[in-house]
Amino acid sequence: MLDRLAGEPGSAAPTQERLVVGAVRAVGVVAGRDLRRQIRRPGMLISNAAQLLFFIVIYAVGFDSMVGTVGSVPFSAYILPGIIAIPVATVGVATGLSYAWDREFGVLREMAVAPVPRMCLPAGKVVGTGVIVGAQSSVLLLCAPVFGLSPSLGQIAGATVAYLFGSVVFSLLGLFLATMLRQMQTLQASVQLTMLPMLFLSGSVFQPENVPAWLAVLIRINPMTYLVDLGRQVLMGGDHGLVPLGVDVLVLLVLAGFFTVGIRLKVGR
Repeated sequence: MLDRLAGEPGSAAPTQERLVVGAVRAVGVVAGRDLRRQIRRPGMLISNAAQLLFFIVIYAVGFDSMVGTVGSVPFSAYILPGIIAIPVATVGVATGLSYAWDREFGVLREMAVAPVPRMCLPAGKVVGTGVIVGAQSSVLLLCAPVFGLSPSLGQIAGATVAYLFGSVVFSLLGLFLATMLRQMQTLQASVQLTMLPMLFLSGSVFQPENVPAWLAVLIRINPMTYLVDLGRQVLMGGDHGLVPLGVDVLVLLVLAGFFTVGIRLKVGR
């Protein structure tokens, strides 16, 4: 891998253009490596599929007849954007664990001596996660009519972009945790401690408007709330939004910027 990142041996001092090309190549190498590893070890994808099946069976099917409709849409259609957001956030945050394993087994040391920016490794992780999340989200969006939701092609494309954006934000969150916490055991515990509140306080499988005031505060400080709300508004319109769509985008952008700065400070240029 190091040879592929380093480029041609014995070359002259790299120009700006060659540095950019080398950085893009490095990101592609890291992303491709992660994708191949995921194909060979599909445990995470199977785990996410089982989790989705649980939410679909219990919430979308089990509660549909009991809850009925939310406004003018079936309950199963209302929670579909939240169900799609669950693996987006889960796979994204798990990127931090993959980064930590690479750190443990020396990949970071290889990157450190290659003539590419150190941020290429986190960037490659984000790109690889985006490919996985994009494929998962597209499959679930194409299954939307099963849930009683019939989005247009434009809405499906917009939602796919929204979930790809969400995968970037939550991948950066996972990488931020991985760079701040050096011990694998501590990181794994922190990821679990982070994910559970985010999943259950995001409004993914309930109406976040109809909760007590103290719970509404917790929901609004949860990053995943804004991803769920963004997907819901893109697929179903602004009438079903918790906050304006622009606020969802702005909050996620601010979080992405904050996590990126934190990661860069830790890994260097």
